[in-house]
Amino acid sequence: MQLRPAIFHQTIETVVSFIFPAQCRVCEKVLGIETIPYVCDTCWDNIDVIVPPWCNICGIPNTEGMCADCATKPPQYGKLRTIGIYHGTLQHLIHLYKFEKRTNLVKHLGQLIITNLPNDLSFDEYDYILPIPIHKKRLRERGFNQTALIADHISKMSNNPILTNALIREKNTSPQSSLDREARQTNIIGAFALQRSEVIRDKKLLVLDDVYTTGATVREAVKVLWNADPMEIDVLTLARTLNPV
Repeated sequence: MQLRPAIFHQTIETVVSFIFPAQCRVCEKVLGIETIPYVCDTCWDNIDVIVPPWCNICGIPNTEGMCADCATKPPQYGKLRTIGIYHGTLQHLIHLYKFEKRTNLVKHLGQLIITNLPNDLSFDEYDYILPIPIHKKRLRERGFNQTALIADHISKMSNNPILTNALIREKNTSPQSSLDREARQTNIIGAFALQRSEVIRDKKLLVLDDVYTTGATVREAVKVLWNADPMEIDVLTLARTLNPV
């Protein structure tokens, strides 16, 4: 009998894990029967979920009312909220999912968002969840859009439609994670384009992204989306860095 590649790969992983027990990717403890793949339950429970107080607009924690950046230069979105801080367990899981293609983490990351959704944000408020698109070349290389898969899980759980064909990644930019703060601002300019403006017009949009660092990607996407005359644009990200370089 000839095994298909995916089944063969899973079989090899099972044999290897029997001989060499899997370890938590964060604390290196040998894993037993865990709730979440790749990390122990203790490390999962230690994810730093962002809670109030935060800036009313950009959601940066430990700020009452409005932060200095938003007061000086208000962003074009209504509000931005983030689930957790990008370090420790959450950073490891996002790396596993995004760069090691561990797509079995999708439902867990999606559920993390649903469970910890801020009280001042509800999926019911929006006509569409709009995941940040990636360029078609990056999509071919990676095999999936990490944010779109999470959006799809959230959509199924919340009965909110997702919109993946209205905003496209027209420019194949260098990965933002490889650039410093200043380069990220210029790298993303002109990266997005509208494909179906009529679908967005007069709609309430919730833009979804995986990691918020300097905010350059989100700002550029939102700027382009406003050209289609939506009623409202808010942003939700899975994680954010607190001290972007």
